[in-house]
Amino acid sequence: MTLTLNLIGPGRAGRTLAKLLLSAGLCTVQDVLGRNAGSAQDAVAFIGGGRAQDEMQAMRPAALWLLTPPDGAIAAVAEALAQSGLLRAGDTVFHCSGALPAAVLAPLAAQGVHIASVHPLKSFADPAAAAAGFAGTWCTLEGDAAAIAVVRPLFELLGARTAVIDAAGKTAYHAAAVLVCNDLVALLEAGWRSAESAGLDRATAQAMFEPLVRETLDNVFRLGTVRALTGPVARGDAAVVARQIDELQRSDPRVAEAYRALSCIALELARAQGTAAQALLDNVAAVLAKPR
Repeated sequence: MTLTLNLIGPGRAGRTLAKLLLSAGLCTVQDVLGRNAGSAQDAVAFIGGGRAQDEMQAMRPAALWLLTPPDGAIAAVAEALAQSGLLRAGDTVFHCSGALPAAVLAPLAAQGVHIASVHPLKSFADPAAAAAGFAGTWCTLEGDAAAIAVVRPLFELLGARTAVIDAAGKTAYHAAAVLVCNDLVALLEAGWRSAESAGLDRATAQAMFEPLVRETLDNVFRLGTVRALTGPVARGDAAVVARQIDELQRSDPRVAEAYRALSCIALELARAQGTAAQALLDNVAAVLAKPR
């Protein structure tokens, strides 16, 4: 028997997951509540099922509730749900924030509702592409055992790989996701800007560096970060590092600071790699420690 599913906050992640659950025959999408009627209707059209709503009291009870509003609104939505009278003991409510624990839904747990969080390590920038390529996505879960027992099999039937994490470590876990995903985008943007300051147009710079970026990522996952590290820090070339910091300081001090911070981590990897002489790496350390 398929579960009835209500969705609140039908942004890119929410509508993608609802579509997947409906398409797989795991859930019947019942009611979709958005910030306005238009956003809910757009989500229903994408999902392929459900009824758009513009107020919570118009929603019907459901066995499963998916909450995907902005992180800052999850607690308020949980409180409103707790006061709505729509939830029944034994229903399951889960959110998809990577930054917040399931405990943000505590007002619902007090009513006998099972609560959890499920965070897919997936970019939902393009919902259609995210839905098509969801199989194999890692999803981290935390919350009460009864809720996890409901949602974990659903995501695994969608082809996800799952891991249960401790709520106490969720902030560090999400920071890791931000660093390797969101901040990677920002780092590439900083690279394009530096290339533009060298006189390259952006399209050319992206075309030039794309193979290098992809090869580097392949090496990291094939060899590990220590063996994959190359470049002036790995070689112990303190003079190059100093010149580049000076140049970046002139063009964009924020990027220079990021370069310095990342080079400190690269220096740790270089010492572990053991290819360059320690004296050369000490010279790099001195450059990185020098105030600018």
